[in-house]
Amino acid sequence: MGKFRTAWSAFWTILKSPAQAEAWKRLQASQAPDATAAKPTDAAAAKPASDATVAKPAVGVANEAAVYTLTLLQREARLVDFLQEDISPYSDAQVGAAVRKIHADCRRVLDKYFHIEPIRSEPEQSRLDVPEGFDARRLRVTGRSAGQPPFAATLIHRGWVAAKIDLPQRSQARDPQVICPAEVEVQ
Repeated sequence: MGKFRTAWSAFWTILKSPAQAEAWKRLQASQAPDATAAKPTDAAAAKPASDATVAKPAVGVANEAAVYTLTLLQREARLVDFLQEDISPYSDAQVGAAVRKIHADCRRVLDKYFHIEPIRSEPEQSRLDVPEGFDARRLRVTGRSAGQPPFAATLIHRGWVAAKIDLPQRSQARDPQVICPAEVEVQ
């Protein structure tokens, strides 16, 4: 589960932070194979690839879990469609109406597949003591934290933990990189 949690955390960090998204793009670009390393022959380059012959890059377990989470959010809440849509032509009222439905559907996905609980039970803005030896994986200390704990602090965000993960079994026949297949209608 460690890799899944890392992927889940990375997904939401990249989604929330344009700077992190750009850093991720730079990292991915730096890990891409050198385009000059292996050039196809002219005959191979001229031959169009069919859908059945396109090579599938290897996907790590953590990446596969992250893509599967996106698959669930797309299938049941249309989240990816919404985020990929240019919403600038729509009025705030139209966007708000769409967001309300997507919010409810995404929350239903989280409730169905992840039992999400707050890490801290105190209300936000509560005063608390950060003890020596605190778990830095569950508590991020910001502000003037010079020196060693204990620290007197204000709870800014309660944090979230996936207390239980109950994802449905994914078909092995599916491409682990596909969030949502293209859809065609035969007339």
